[in-house]
Amino acid sequence: MSGNWGYVAAAWVIVFGSLAGYAARTIRRGRSISTQVPPERRRWS
Repeated sequence: MSGNWGYVAAAWVIVFGSLAGYAARTIRRGRSISTQVPPERRRWS
């Protein structure tokens, strides 16, 4: 059983790394798209 912890740790790193990458990409895309909305239509400002 002790030999499998490397695979478990690698899986956690892959999962959380993928989620962090996806979140960063989504935020970056949202910020770039938000600049295309006219200022009078922006509900967040």
